[in-house]
Amino acid sequence: MRSVAFAIIGLFMAAAPAVHAATEDSVLRAREGAANLLRGKYEAAITSFDEALKSDQLADVRRANILNDRGVAKWRLKQPKEAIADFNKSVELFPDYAIVYNNRGNALLELGEAEQAVFDFTRAIELAPSYGAAFNNRGNAYMALEKTEEALKDFRKAVQLMPTNAVPYNGRGKAHANLGRPFAGVRDFSRALALNAKYSGARHNRGAAYMKLGRDSAAVRDYTELIAQRPDQADLYFARGSAYSRTRRYNSAVKDLSKAISLNPEDSQAYTERGTAYLRVKQLAKARDDLSTALDIDPENVKALAERAAVHLLLGAPEEGLADAEKAVSLNPKHARALVVRAQVYQKLERVDDAVKDYQAALEADPRQTLARARLKKLGITIPPPPRPEPLGEPVRGWVVSETGDGGYVATNRRFPKVRVRLEMYGPGVPQIIDWKVMKHTLRGIGLLRYRAGVLRDQSGGDYEYTAIVDLWKAKVAAVEPHAWGTRKSNWKWKIASVVVTDPDGVANEVTLRKAPVDSYGQGDQFWSSDNWFSQGRRPYPRPRQRPRPRRRQQGGDIFDWLFR
Repeated sequence: MRSVAFAIIGLFMAAAPAVHAATEDSVLRAREGAANLLRGKYEAAITSFDEALKSDQLADVRRANILNDRGVAKWRLKQPKEAIADFNKSVELFPDYAIVYNNRGNALLELGEAEQAVFDFTRAIELAPSYGAAFNNRGNAYMALEKTEEALKDFRKAVQLMPTNAVPYNGRGKAHANLGRPFAGVRDFSRALALNAKYSGARHNRGAAYMKLGRDSAAVRDYTELIAQRPDQADLYFARGSAYSRTRRYNSAVKDLSKAISLNPEDSQAYTERGTAYLRVKQLAKARDDLSTALDIDPENVKALAERAAVHLLLGAPEEGLADAEKAVSLNPKHARALVVRAQVYQKLERVDDAVKDYQAALEADPRQTLARARLKKLGITIPPPPRPEPLGEPVRGWVVSETGDGGYVATNRRFPKVRVRLEMYGPGVPQIIDWKVMKHTLRGIGLLRYRAGVLRDQSGGDYEYTAIVDLWKAKVAAVEPHAWGTRKSNWKWKIASVVVTDPDGVANEVTLRKAPVDSYGQGDQFWSSDNWFSQGRRPYPRPRQRPRPRRRQQGGDIFDWLFR
């Protein structure tokens, strides 16, 4: 292990002479190269390292160190093959150099050699079991190989070894998002940003996770922050424009999508989104032009075909619309939007039977297609409501769990018909409802649905338990937070308008649930007396022009007891 420690120090302190036989000039050149490497002057660093390596009096350890550093400089210059050549020479001279295996793994990963990269990262970990960066990088390699569960284990280990480093939190968030856990993804991306507010990768990933959760306004805020940092990146304008469209802010969407097109004129999806936005505000000529351009770039763009068919229909050209709609359906027979548009065209052409078939096919493809259901009802066709999925187990306080069509699970309650709680799973097994509580006072309308989220993967026999924080007023899930991992419990610290959840690994996350009230003395969230606030309508307000009277504290009470009383 002493050699590993020396190698790690050597990466950052290349000035330390390895052997007395090294010439003074070689040492000076190595120092100079290391300084340039740290300053980001990679070409100058390579020149200095070249000079240092000319000496024939360098010990193998020192030469391996310099070769590794030169390889890093070449890798930074996007020369991965040349970097790997240096790393190979370094390994030959010093086979127990953990850092060079990690660096070579990164270069291999950049070349798409993920399996070979895993071997190098594993070797680095064998040589230095506390090498957090190697765990993180192996997680990236596993993600490239679509081995997400293995990646998640490595990212979690990297978080434990580097709790103040934002990078492994971002990696773990990506793994959670890929496994269908967007709430967990948001939680980790937010932790990464709390450690490094300028971490653009984490902010971009959180914006995508917000859109997955339907929190488009939150996504807009993240993309706006990113655009301020990188104003010439087309994909950021496309992402924010798409989020604006989903919030029906079409003018803002058009502005962003136009910027994306100006930066990348060959982006078929950007023209499609802008054309769709124009369609929504009835600027039909502009919509037709954009959708036609999208199809010139990508003739098999199904969404562009479906939307242009709708434009042709509104412009009084149903035959042209039918041609586009038929091509869209032929490319994707289960594209609900294309089926609905073709059905509308059939109606316009008085082909009612064909329209009915397409509306029915659209409902089969997407039971939430309200337009297809409404049109069938108007045509006098009775469509039974979609069958309720079979519950998995007995109801618990009105909540039942059922399986979704994509292999996930959802909890519903007849008392709250608009609420659907997607249950994120963290281990094998079927979710089970454990408890349901509704809060009072300033957090009135917030419910806590605790459930078993699978068996622990460490084979200890325990379960993952998570709690979905449900905002009943907005009919949405505010967060999904850990309650316990086996015998290890999370700590939930309640505030007047939020909760701080510290998971069993000791990582905290604050979830804001209501707009924090401010009392007449400006104390806001610091004043916890229950008599200071009353609920009026949907939000808490301060009691007007009255000094809060002191209230006798009940024995054994705390903020949790008060919020649930």
